[in-house]
Amino acid sequence: MNTMRAVVWEGPQRLRLATLPRPALLAPDDVLLRVTHASTCGTDLHIYRGAVPGFEPGTVIGHEFVGVVAAAGPAVKSLRPGLRAACADFIACGECESCAAGRHAQCAERRLFGFSGLQPRLDGGLAEYVRVPRADVALTPLADSADSRFGLLSGDVMPTALGALQRLALAPGERLAVVGAGPVGVLTSWLAARRGAEVLLLEANPARAARARSGGLAVAEIAVGQPLSDAAPGLAGMFDAAVDAVGGETGLKTALAALRPRGRLVGAGSQAGRFELDWGALMQREIALQFVIGDPIGLRGEVAAAMADCEPALDLMFSDRLRLDEVPDYFAALYRRERFKALVCVAEERT
Repeated sequence: MNTMRAVVWEGPQRLRLATLPRPALLAPDDVLLRVTHASTCGTDLHIYRGAVPGFEPGTVIGHEFVGVVAAAGPAVKSLRPGLRAACADFIACGECESCAAGRHAQCAERRLFGFSGLQPRLDGGLAEYVRVPRADVALTPLADSADSRFGLLSGDVMPTALGALQRLALAPGERLAVVGAGPVGVLTSWLAARRGAEVLLLEANPARAARARSGGLAVAEIAVGQPLSDAAPGLAGMFDAAVDAVGGETGLKTALAALRPRGRLVGAGSQAGRFELDWGALMQREIALQFVIGDPIGLRGEVAAAMADCEPALDLMFSDRLRLDEVPDYFAALYRRERFKALVCVAEERT
């Protein structure tokens, strides 16, 4: 059969399991990956709700996936049919000045899997097959014995958490506030605590707060939309550093409010809109503000080394196990913040 099943976006809050032609190799450095496992991500919710300008109906969503190489173009050097592989959430050329300097997220060819509109369309991995361009750059061989969940985390969540912590360069004993107990916030907190920081997660959703606590993380529940000085006055201005793992105006402003003078903030949640900040106040407080896009290619070695640290958190990171046909309904629950993160079992692994 030359068809496959895939989850496609049809419009705001409308996903469908479709039968589509199986992708073909289009360039010598392409790989066709037979997806065995995929995952859901908070970034996909911006797509789901229709917040991405020009997003094309029919785009296959999903940027966290692992699988088995089904076919490889003649220019592919590191992969052959039958090998397991984990995929970065985006492609990059691997050759330009940015890539050579380890800044793959700034490559002019960068395209996110499961995305269209703001960048050229690249169908994603919530499907039985996916075409992976620049395969030697985007794909990492995965050992037969490796847990597929490690491969899924390595594509986006882990490099985002590591990238944020690298930017902050926390010293042991420094106080870190992490806004948002979603997957990125939980993993950032987990890794920072194991590196000697004093970490507190700030979360407005009681279920997510309880889930993080069950993994041994310190959590403070805050009210949605309230300034931190009102919602939790004892926390405002108390932290050396902060990570916004939510995105948007509320997440960023909550993180800023948590900082003491000369505090450092990394924005790791997606920012897609415009809003005002009190730049004069930030300057007077000497706040350092920067953003991070997780780079699974440039941080490949660091990601592999950090996996041992997060092994106890695997069950904490994935709340549900789904079939591919259950994904559209799951996104509706995810949008309502009733679910957390799913391990989508697309196919049994076989060579």
